[in-house]
Amino acid sequence: MTENVSVTRENTFFRLEDITKTFPGVKALSVVSFDLRVGEVHALCGENGAGKSTLIKVMTGAHKKDSGSIFIDNEKVEFANTHQAIEMGISCVYQELSIVPLLDVARNLFIGNLPMKGKVIDYKKLYADTADILKKLGLNISPHEKAGDLSVGQQQMIEIGRALTRKARCIIMDEPTSSLSERETDTLFEIIEILKAQKIAVVYISHKLDEVMHIADRVTVIRDGQHIITKDICDITEVQIISNMIGRDLGNMYCKEPVNQKDTVLEVKNLTKDGVFKDISFEVRAGEILGFFGLVGAGRSEIMRAVFGADKYDSGQVIINGKALKPGSPAASIASGLGFVTEDRKQEGLMLELSILANMTLPKLKDLSSGGIIRRKAQREITQKYVDSIRIKTPSMNQLAVNLSGGNQQKIVIAKWLMMNPKVLIVDEPTRGIDVGSKAEIYALMNELAKGGVAIIVVSSEIEEVMGLGDSVVTIFEGRKTARLKVTDTLTREDILAASIGGVTVKCS
Repeated sequence: MTENVSVTRENTFFRLEDITKTFPGVKALSVVSFDLRVGEVHALCGENGAGKSTLIKVMTGAHKKDSGSIFIDNEKVEFANTHQAIEMGISCVYQELSIVPLLDVARNLFIGNLPMKGKVIDYKKLYADTADILKKLGLNISPHEKAGDLSVGQQQMIEIGRALTRKARCIIMDEPTSSLSERETDTLFEIIEILKAQKIAVVYISHKLDEVMHIADRVTVIRDGQHIITKDICDITEVQIISNMIGRDLGNMYCKEPVNQKDTVLEVKNLTKDGVFKDISFEVRAGEILGFFGLVGAGRSEIMRAVFGADKYDSGQVIINGKALKPGSPAASIASGLGFVTEDRKQEGLMLELSILANMTLPKLKDLSSGGIIRRKAQREITQKYVDSIRIKTPSMNQLAVNLSGGNQQKIVIAKWLMMNPKVLIVDEPTRGIDVGSKAEIYALMNELAKGGVAIIVVSSEIEEVMGLGDSVVTIFEGRKTARLKVTDTLTREDILAASIGGVTVKCS
């Protein structure tokens, strides 16, 4: 926490009082209050479905409140739309960035707000103003550079810069580090400190509570659409935040239990794809959880897509129970008992406009059909079985996937593969963008699968996750395997990080 701005009750400039918002059949917010002070970082925490997104949409004018009041500088205001909120200083950088890749940095910064000279764009002012903003943000980027050529972290900084062009007094950041490397995250934190020094407030929404504890001045927790607690960050612990989010003590997040591991199920031998990864070899036994860790861009997901058959590779073998799989054939992989939970659940794991029932049973329709006709009763029964067993929160199995929280969407993707009774399950970024309660449930589910003899590969960008779940951890650096480390009481976070940047030679466990 910086001391650049005195964060006190007296310098509150924005507040919501007793906000209520109802959608058909759902009370998303119930008399929620929230205030924001000049130049503070105020973290907003809650499980998926707690009401965070609805609250932010009320703050930005995207949703009209049903009741309650909004105040800016102690004056009551109404937002008819997002443009009015922006004009009053409230901007949001969403998780899905809205960069126009083919436009340069300057035109992305001032999109919809270009400086004009008469009826033509004032390019001299555009590029001069852009240079000033980039300097304020400490970014060494040319105003003329094409936005599509920037890294995800740099694109995010451009979104923040866009808010500054609109004279933002508050910038809401929604899961800002979900796709950032550790270095880009550090840069973002430096930018946030610069914003604080300029008396710009930040609402920081993240499931990564270590970031919340590091960057926030205050934290507000909401649960089931209600305000639970607001505290100075120095007066609350991470464990207390979690307890307030889920309404109970979480206990041991990972619940790792010893499992009697059996024979090798999956062998990967010298897998190579030119320019992407090279000479990747590893094996997984029944009942084992093998973690895969590497920095962003290391090639982890590309390796797993090749193992599953979603992408082709140039040489090597993938073997299940002693039988080599046909390269580049997901159908052959599935038939051999290999499942793959992709990291991009929305684009590749789900059909968002279909129901839970349709999504979950899609790969199993052949088994649920007779004479080309789906046996609807059997389809409903097996869907309800998994909705109940992995606790998917939904009013009905007919609910559209798009209307569910990230955690419940992830459970549908996992359930889809569980129906196929896999021998090996690859899970890529299993808890990205989901809350701690859902994380704990997914961890417990994977441990149960391992106890049942399923071999599991967990690919994650969170060191704590691969250490907490894995029996061993494979590290990847620039498309190469650098180590296989056995998870013991003596293995440290630093050991894994060092291996993931090429700092050790390959070890076998």
